[in-house]
Amino acid sequence: MDWLPEQFFDINTLNTVGGSAVAVYMIVRFTKPIFKRVLPDWSIRFYTLIISWGVLFFARSVSRGLTVTDWGLTLLDGFIVTFAAMGLHETVADPRALKTFIYRRK
Repeated sequence: MDWLPEQFFDINTLNTVGGSAVAVYMIVRFTKPIFKRVLPDWSIRFYTLIISWGVLFFARSVSRGLTVTDWGLTLLDGFIVTFAAMGLHETVADPRALKTFIYRRK
């Protein structure tokens, strides 16, 4: 069975948006309770961005080395991975959450 992967994550998977978003989601999901006790809620989003950058920098530096272009693209891709991981959290952990919308007066 050559079509079954031998590993769940490998460097090629972590270099994709989907693979890195799942990795970031899992890391943040299991470490978030430690930080959430002492830090405000908005800091978890910033923490997710830092983890995204860490995963992407690791995957890209191991797979092909980092060039100047890779540094810039990795910084931008970190935001995309962060938003994907946060969307994954809303889908998996809290799919029926009621969203509160703030309407501004005109």
